[in-house]
Parts: sequence; C-alpha cells; structure tokens
Amino acid sequence: MAVEGVGGRTDIYNEMLATQTKAKANNSQMSMDDFWQLLAAQLQYQDMTSPMSNSEMMNQMTQMATMNAMTSVSNAIANFGVIMNNLSQVTLTGYSTGMIGKEVTVAILDEKGKIIKEKTGVVTGVDLTGAQYVYIGKEKYELSQIMSVGEVPKKDDDSNNVPEDGNEEDSEKGDVENE
Repeated sequence: MAVEGVGGRTDIYNEMLATQTKAKANNSQMSMDDFWQLLAAQLQYQDMTSPMSNSEMMNQMTQMATMNAMTSVSNAIANFGVIMNNLSQVTLTGYSTGMIGKEVTVAILDEKGKIIKEKTGVVTGVDLTGAQYVYIGKEKYELSQIMSVGEVPKKDDDSNNVPEDGNEEDSEKGDVENE
C-alpha cells in the first residue's frame, strides 16, 4: 500500500517497500553485490549531521573482503578433498589394472588375519566395483593381500619366512631341536 508523504514527496517507506519485494529468499549468504547495496543504502540514508566515518566504512569493507576470502578458502579445501579422493581412486584403478598379466604372490589369511600360506599365480582379471580385487584364475583376492609382484627371491633367513605348509609352530620346534 503506497503512502503519500507530506508536501507531495514520496515517503522513504514506499521506496523501501519496493526494494523489499525484490529481496531474495536466501538469508544464509551475503554476496559482494548485497554488501555494496547495503553500503550504498547506508550512505544514502545516513544522518547528515553525523555521517559515517571513513574508518568505519573501511572496517566494513575489510570485514566483507575477509569473509569472502574465508569462504573461497573453505570452498577450495572442500574441493581439494574431493579431488584427492578422485585422484586416489584413479591411482588405485591404474595400479589394479596394471596387475593384469603379471605374476603375483598373495597371502592367504586365516580368520584372525595371520598369513597361513602364500599363493603365486598370474592375475587374470580385476574387479573395480566397490573394494578392488584381483583374480588369479577364478579366485578373488583383495589388493592388500598382494605380497609381491613378479619373481622375488626368497630370503635366506628362515625366521622371516612362513613355511610352505603354513604351520609356524612346526618351524619353531625345528629351530629348538637344532640348538
């Protein structure tokens, strides 16, 4: 509802009402354009007997610039996390597919996660859905189970090797008997 001002002048209320109808619904973020509009309105409607000081105006401009910079940094950090995750997936996929046709040795684990034996074979395929797996023949193994790629010589130190039958206790008994 428009209201006529005294002396035929349009009242400030009418001007503000017109600008409020154009207002955006999102109150959670303030853009630089919003800031400049507010600053212009503040300067336009300030009391001429006590105008805004230059330092106060510079303070507001500095605060807004700082907030914009912090928002940009925050967005960059969030994007960096997404990029790093994507890069990690690409690297892992490249590593997995690079295993195809290569001879690998995988660890066969018991339910406690201990190595009970090793299996050597040629990677015939890779499963890239979800967790990544390699196939040796028709058997599927996690990438974390790969112990070596290619032909790797066995260590001479028997204490670090797992016996062929996977029974560590027998090898320890043998060491005690030899002493």
